[in-house]
Amino acid sequence: MKSKYILFLLCMLFSLTLCASNPEDNTYPTQERLFHIARSANKNPVCYDVNLKDGKLDVKSPLNIYWVNREERMGETNGLSYIQRKMAYGYKLVSAGDDSSEVILTAYPARKLTICKQDSKYVCLITIDNQPAILESLYVKAKSGNPLSVEYVELQGITTATGAKVTERVKK
Repeated sequence: MKSKYILFLLCMLFSLTLCASNPEDNTYPTQERLFHIARSANKNPVCYDVNLKDGKLDVKSPLNIYWVNREERMGETNGLSYIQRKMAYGYKLVSAGDDSSEVILTAYPARKLTICKQDSKYVCLITIDNQPAILESLYVKAKSGNPLSVEYVELQGITTATGAKVTERVKK
């Protein structure tokens, strides 16, 4: 009887922990994750991981991009379709260095992203709110009634100077 009671308490604590955590925070991070894009249209993030070749940045193809399902098949990943790559979530290589690459996102070419190694980890550098920062995520808010039209994009990251969180909302 006592073991059933303890098991019941453990189950209750586990379920309370799950309820208390914000499911929007769970982006299934990986060791290679540079940043992700969350969208108001659905809960499935588009993930941008560093693409390594023999432990170094693949400077010609620096990003591995895919969806993470958080609705029907939790945690399952899917690659981008041709249209998604070319029209929305892909990128274009601007320049390649020894162990760094500069890219622009297809849907947001206004800012360059620099993928490089800092300390022992690859990061994605960008300017957020006029400050050099490490990009962590973008949030895309779709206009009401039209999920293909963007109301604003919010960039979130950490400043390289102080390590403080920085956010910038860019209206379309």
